Amino acid sequence: MGKRHLIIAGKPLATAQMCHKSDPTLRQVASSISPTMKSLITPGDKTVALLEVADPVPVAGEILVAPIYAGVCATDIEVINGELDPDFVVYPATLGHEWCGRVVGHGPGVSKPAIGSRIVVTGLVPCSTCFECLAGATNRCLTYSEIGFTRPGAAAELVTVPAFLAHVVADSVSNETAVLAEPTAVVTQAFTNANPKPGATILIVGDGTIAMIAASLAKTFQPSLVHMLGLKPGQAEMAKRAGVDQFLTEPTEQKYDIIIEAAGSMERITGAIKQLNRGGTLVLVGYTGFGNMTPIMVDNVINGEIKILGSFASTVKAWATAVGLMNSGKLDLSYLVTHKFPLADFAQAIDALKNAPAPRGKVALVISA
Repeated sequence: MGKRHLIIAGKPLATAQMCHKSDPTLRQVASSISPTMKSLITPGDKTVALLEVADPVPVAGEILVAPIYAGVCATDIEVINGELDPDFVVYPATLGHEWCGRVVGHGPGVSKPAIGSRIVVTGLVPCSTCFECLAGATNRCLTYSEIGFTRPGAAAELVTVPAFLAHVVADSVSNETAVLAEPTAVVTQAFTNANPKPGATILIVGDGTIAMIAASLAKTFQPSLVHMLGLKPGQAEMAKRAGVDQFLTEPTEQKYDIIIEAAGSMERITGAIKQLNRGGTLVLVGYTGFGNMTPIMVDNVINGEIKILGSFASTVKAWATAVGLMNSGKLDLSYLVTHKFPLADFAQAIDALKNAPAPRGKVALVISA
């Protein structure tokens, strides 16, 4: 799989803030140019630092954006720890794949979105010419390029992105909702793959941000019920706000037409096969960890004609759908952002992601007003 290799150079702040001990790799990465902006960078060795690096300059077809909020999620922890499939990340990596921002500059040949527009941006950057892209499967583009993984992310004071992937956010949409556009697009893609019918019974496995968004989106398909199988009883009230009919912490004998696995739990995946109706669909959204093997009862899959679908990231179309729901007022996720920290306090944000007691929703870094 092709990757776009980036070099992120910069110089550490005199008082560089680290989640762990000072790291010579980070100092080497950040030593060659004069500092002009702050950027949250990791070499993938369990360290992350707020460094000063050169302002990015938009090339033809790009826009310059000042991020407003950047979300922090479990995938960012995996990037920091070097635990992702190495085909899907390039180090040193600037974090920030969940974000919203404001356009502050145009590259050559670009005039839209207008300067000052508040936007979100499709994370996967498609080539638009391979057979997958031409078929609409831009999330399977033969050249993998993604903001916050192989391209610099938005946990920074500035970021450059392709203009054609920007979506303008309506004034009525809160920053708290807008910062969740990326996970909302991921969930939209999952439901596109599952193709639920009206009256379907749906189980969401997990009680994190993706799971909560999945519950909210599930309601738009007119299901007969939506249950959530979580881990923390303290997430129950948030699940109710998301539209869940019943919050569970242990599996029951109830069977479902569709199960969205958003926890990355090997145990829950194994058990989900037995909780599906014949002809049911299991959609895998949560990662269990690169290299881990999950056992399933193949006989049950065959006898039940169970469909097991992986759902990777999101297409350009899924993004447009997700942003459309937000701009129309049909999807307000403001309640999900429960913890906010200035960019300089990124270590506290990461600690909250790992250790904050329930109820905990999205943890966000506030970068600009």
